[in-house]
Order: sequence, then structure tokens, then C-alpha cells
Amino acid sequence: MESIPRPCFETLKDFALLDPDTLDGELPVVQDFLNRCPVSSLPIKSYMLVKQFLIKHAEPTRYANYRTCTERLLLWSILEAKKPLTDLSEADIQAFMNFCTTPPDSWVADKSCRRFTQGKLRSVVGFNPDWRPYCLIQPATGRNDTRIAYIAGRSGLAIQMSVVASFFLHLHYDDLIAINPARRLHAAGFYTPSLPVHSGANVFTDEEFAVLMLTLSDMADEDIKHERTLLMFASIYYLRLQPSEIDSLGGDLTVSALRLMRDGTYDLVAEKFPGNWAWKIHPEFVANYVNRYRERLGRQFIPLERDHTLLLGKIRGKSSISSGYARALFRTVCQIVIDRLTESGCVVSPNSGFRKATLFWVRETSMHHSARTMEMSDVIRLARKSNAENAYQRFFAWRD
Repeated sequence: MESIPRPCFETLKDFALLDPDTLDGELPVVQDFLNRCPVSSLPIKSYMLVKQFLIKHAEPTRYANYRTCTERLLLWSILEAKKPLTDLSEADIQAFMNFCTTPPDSWVADKSCRRFTQGKLRSVVGFNPDWRPYCLIQPATGRNDTRIAYIAGRSGLAIQMSVVASFFLHLHYDDLIAINPARRLHAAGFYTPSLPVHSGANVFTDEEFAVLMLTLSDMADEDIKHERTLLMFASIYYLRLQPSEIDSLGGDLTVSALRLMRDGTYDLVAEKFPGNWAWKIHPEFVANYVNRYRERLGRQFIPLERDHTLLLGKIRGKSSISSGYARALFRTVCQIVIDRLTESGCVVSPNSGFRKATLFWVRETSMHHSARTMEMSDVIRLARKSNAENAYQRFFAWRD
């Protein structure tokens, strides 16, 4: 009997090729997983209901978010509740939302990763053993190597509740259920997002930043040209770049400058990046973003120190982007986030960071995240071009 949650749905490109009414063409590994789930949950029937719902939302602006939310519901129903989706009650939906708030560690991945292993034939495609339905955006361990618990933000729960309500409304309209078990919970607004408050610093809330990076990853999954966009903003965040540094350093920021240090972090090794700047780049930047880009562009076999790909390079051409272009692209991405949240039924308030933010917020958010886990002296060095008093006021004093 299966107990480990596994991915059930592929990328939009592959999913759109499936027959909504049969299992023809499905990945064998997915079919085998469903057959090993508890029989009482009618896993294949529940899977088909979710699949038919997703077919109606198989477009770039919706699919990724709808897939994430309905897949979590499907897996919880067949593995935890051990009930068919059509048998879930209002109490079950409330239990599921509580589960989404603090899922067990076995359901949470330490980092974002691919769903399936690659293969030339669908018969040899397998599950990525590291994938889980939920993912920590921050490092999985804090000080003293203690594991950080996953706690969902209110905006994430609002999106989850909205999609769940939409799914059961779909079943109700198709006469597959007599009562929508999510209707009252959704209408009561128990999971509406709280208004973000940006006091003390121009930074994204944890929920907003998680949605921003998830949207960028989804865009890259849907269209390979956005891999460059994802790498670009990941570089700005993890290297803590000010907009002006994009112009002054962008032409020299290459993959080959990254060097693994003894403490597991990365530094930039080149004449323009003196070591006393203490870049202290988190290893998840290389693991999740640099390696992802190199793999999708077919450069994974080139050693890092020999890969001269620009981290802030243009989509076409060999030169670096300008800060002006980066600002314009950032505003475009923020608008895409707003559009997708709105499509998912989430109200994006006038005070949302996505409406107020400038590109500078990406760097400031990174600095504030660093201040949570690093010593003040290290954060002050990371601030670059900022004295100790100024760095203290921006990243520590306002918290009091």
C-alpha cells in the first residue's frame, strides 16, 4: 500500500496531450502509484475527476497553480483520508486545510525540484524521489542544524481554498456531488489573505516572495525562454545585487566565477569580486537555479569553472542586461503574478508588494532573509557600499 505522496500530473505541454476520459497515454509510473493506493479511496476515479477539472484550466495562466492545489487535495484524500473525493464532507475539507497549514515533514521537500526523472521513452520515466507536494522556500535547517517547520502563509492558503472551492463547484455542476463541501468555508472567508504590511523596510512578505519565485518557476516550466528570467532574478536575490550593480558587474558575473567554499556556501572568485566583500551565496542558488538553467540549456556536462554563461545575460546576444531592462522586466513579472492570483480567485490588495515593489525590493528581501540566520557582522559585510550603522538600522533595528 502506497504512503509516500507522488506527483500525478506533468507539465502543461505533456498534460494537454492526454485523453480526459481514459488512462491512455498516462505515465506508467503514475498508473502504478494509483494502483498501490488504498482501494477504499477509489484512487483512479478520484484521479480522473481532478484530471478532467485540470483539462478545463489547461492554459499557462492557470494550470500550474490549479495543478498544485488540486494535486495536494487528491493525494491527501487517497493517502490520508482514504476516501474518494466525492465522499469528502465539510469537516474533511476543514481537516485538509489544517493539513495544508502545517503538513508533516514527509510531505515537505527541502527545495524545489523536478517532478519526474527524464527518459526518452515514457515507460522509463520515474518519480523524482525528492519531490513532495509542499516545498520550503527558505533553507530547510536553521541555526544548530534544527529543521525549520513548514507553515503556510495566509495568501497561500487563500489560493488553496479558492481552487478547492472551484473544483467542488465543478463537480456539483456536473451532478457528481449533491452538496459542495467547500462552499460554506470559502464563502465565510476563513482563508482570505490578510493584507500585507510593509513597515520598516521595502521588502516582500514571506508569502509574497514565495508566490513570486513560484510564478517565475512556473513561467520557466511553461516556456524555456523564461529560464533566463528565472536565473536573472534568482541571481539578483542570492547575490544581493543593487540595481546599479547590474550595470557595473553584470558583464563579469558568470557561472565560472562561482566557487564552493569550505562552509558549503559559494563565493565569487574573480578580480572584480574581492573576497572581503564576503558574498556568502547560499548553495541552493547553484542547486536549484544555476544547475536547472544549465540542464535545460544542455550545459550540465561543462564544469562550473569552465561555464562562462552570464548570470545576467540577455536572452539573445552575449552581453549583460541593463538595470533599466531588469526594472521593466521585474514590473512585467509582478503584473503576471497579479493576473495569476486574480485568475485563481485571490484578491490582490492595493497595499500588496506586487503593486508597490521596485526591483530594489528583491535585494532588500534577500538581506532581510539573511539577517534572520546570520550574525550581524556577516550581514553588515554583505550589505556592500553601506556602513555598519546604516546596515544595522535597515536590517535589524526596525524589528524591535
